[in-house]
Amino acid sequence: MQHARPHLQTHGRSQGHSAVAGAAYRLGLRLYDERTKTWHDYRRRKLGEEIVAALTLAPAGAPDWATDPGQLWNRAEAAELRKDSQVARDYRIPVPLGLSDDHAAEMAKQMGQFIVDELHTAVSIGLHRDADVDSLGAVKPKEKQGYHAHIYFPTRRLEQLEKEDGDGTTKSDWGLHTKFAFLTGRRSSSDFVERLNEHWAKLANEFTAAADLQADYTHLSYVRQDLSIVPQPTLGAAVVAMERKGFFTRKGNAVRDIVLPSALYEATHAVVVDAQRQQAVEDAIRERTDPAARAARLAAEASIGAAATAQLDPATADPLVQAPLPKPPLTAKPGSLVARFYTAAPAPNTLEERQIFVSVLKIVGIVERILAALSDLASKFRQQAEDQRRRMAAKLATDYELDGCRAQRAAAKEKLEQWEANHKWRVATARALGVGEGARSKAWQSLTDTFEACQRRVQVLKTALRSHQVHLDAFAANEVELKAEQTNANQRLRVALGRLEMVSQTAVERLISVSLGEELDWLKAAAPTTAPTSEMVLAVSDQAYSVPRLQPLARRLTGSR
Repeated sequence: MQHARPHLQTHGRSQGHSAVAGAAYRLGLRLYDERTKTWHDYRRRKLGEEIVAALTLAPAGAPDWATDPGQLWNRAEAAELRKDSQVARDYRIPVPLGLSDDHAAEMAKQMGQFIVDELHTAVSIGLHRDADVDSLGAVKPKEKQGYHAHIYFPTRRLEQLEKEDGDGTTKSDWGLHTKFAFLTGRRSSSDFVERLNEHWAKLANEFTAAADLQADYTHLSYVRQDLSIVPQPTLGAAVVAMERKGFFTRKGNAVRDIVLPSALYEATHAVVVDAQRQQAVEDAIRERTDPAARAARLAAEASIGAAATAQLDPATADPLVQAPLPKPPLTAKPGSLVARFYTAAPAPNTLEERQIFVSVLKIVGIVERILAALSDLASKFRQQAEDQRRRMAAKLATDYELDGCRAQRAAAKEKLEQWEANHKWRVATARALGVGEGARSKAWQSLTDTFEACQRRVQVLKTALRSHQVHLDAFAANEVELKAEQTNANQRLRVALGRLEMVSQTAVERLISVSLGEELDWLKAAAPTTAPTSEMVLAVSDQAYSVPRLQPLARRLTGSR
């Protein structure tokens, strides 16, 4: 399922695009842009060579000009009046490798017809042959050279409107009228783009199945397929042009750091796979001639199945086995721990060394994920410590302010009571008559207002203080959870390093030598301190995990029998 996927791109005047120029490029034509008074000539891209097929489709009943690229795209330009208008959209689809020119052209035509039917507009289709070199300038093998198709369509619906003449009669007027407003935004266009991509995958599987090719195309992204694959960085047209001319670029070097180790891994792993297949053939021949060998294999498979069943018990499950196996360096990011270890490790020479090397890489991948979890936890600890420090400082400031406000309230209350004591007759008369605040003297009202303001401020600060304490209690509870997660991650790291040392005596030391920063500290703290034995037990906290012997471990990690 690791195939290129379609891409919908918008062309607009704000980006310097011209719909006429875009059509000329995709169809290999010479077209005149009436708006800019410019000729766009791409006839050097000869039909049948670089451009395999070129055609323009229109809905049933459309006028002749709808299938004439020159008229169609000049009308598309004329329909847009704004200087920043979107003038066209380019739906670029990859064509499965292995299809003939005719089948690739038919697939592109059916994809274009789908857009015609969905949007009721005209489309121009250009089926292009892929370049014979890749984005880094390396020559592609023949089986890797395929096609891609540009399905170019306007931003407006092709429709017929009734128009009145000056003499009172009406006539039909075909044109590009209603704007596809739902395609102007990423969210509003998501459903339509999903349908486009889904139909492309359906066509790709139909054409590959008809040609007896592997039909495993999907429109889903790696994330939606739950594949932990990191796509290669995009280079852009300018960088690709420089790379193909022989100039090395920073972005190109980043891609090379991924591609070259991947090719080395594939070549190394291919030797192991071929050896395993050859061994399987020899075993099958031997079992046909030796019933005792077949009985021994069945007994071994039964014991392996029993061991796998035992591991389903959560009480005895091995935390390292539960962790998903890592992807090979093909998907490792440049500079990652797996990539650094892969680069620093000596190249294996024998079949046994290659088998061990593959096993080591898988365990290093597990170690890298555990270190990533520890790094994430360390980041959370730092963030929590900073948030806790700020919250504590805010609580102390609030507490200090509350003490001061209480003192002000006490002073205001004392002044109010003193004034009322000195004017008992006025206070008693006002209270007896029920005189409102407006009838009070200014001095009395001012003292009352000051005291009530202090009282309200005290209540506000007390509420803020309780809120600060709630957050501090939550920080304390979260810290307990983070420490538990950290302890668990450290346990798994010790188990993984113990396994790694069982497979290769020098792997842990080499892993530490290529680690950086916090990785180095965590690996040194978790590295085994004693020489491994045939049934070494790693005591970690209150639990102990048994590490199997080297040979069964190597077989399990490599999938060999």
